[in-house]
Amino acid sequence: MTRVAGLLLLAGVFALVETALWPGVTGWQVKPDLLLVLTVYVGLTENAVTGGLLVLFIGSCLDALAGAQLGLNAAILLSVYYLVLLISRHFNAENELLLYFLVACGTLVQGGLLVFLGPFADVAGLWLEVLPTFVPQLVLNLLATWGMLRLVPRLRLRLAPGRGLPGLKRLEKRYGP
Repeated sequence: MTRVAGLLLLAGVFALVETALWPGVTGWQVKPDLLLVLTVYVGLTENAVTGGLLVLFIGSCLDALAGAQLGLNAAILLSVYYLVLLISRHFNAENELLLYFLVACGTLVQGGLLVFLGPFADVAGLWLEVLPTFVPQLVLNLLATWGMLRLVPRLRLRLAPGRGLPGLKRLEKRYGP
């Protein structure tokens, strides 16, 4: 339960940064999709049922808060989550490069699903917004992944040492006992 609460808190902070702080501070239209990065992280650290429900809840909250078509972000994040589960079964989930690879794949899948599902969600012409921003989005997502790999283990050790919060075990050895 502590893990889920910690991930929900992190999702709330990421949603706040992504929707309110980033555009106000930088003024850029393209922003890192921190919730996508968190979805990939959850896919590597949680079991299928708990993680799936958590990602579905996060995506539904994002749909409600962002004013998007209800269910669009939830379906996309859930698709990315289960793709991560399928891929991570065949590789070492403790590998830092796997997280970068999965975030890149998740960004590609997210862009593809937005272009494909946009017309079904009454968002015609969404591909005109998605395609030109794809490369900057990918770069920002990979930079956000790098930041999260540095932030989450430190937060885990400070806020809940010895607790069952998810983290990449190999990385946590760098920052503490």
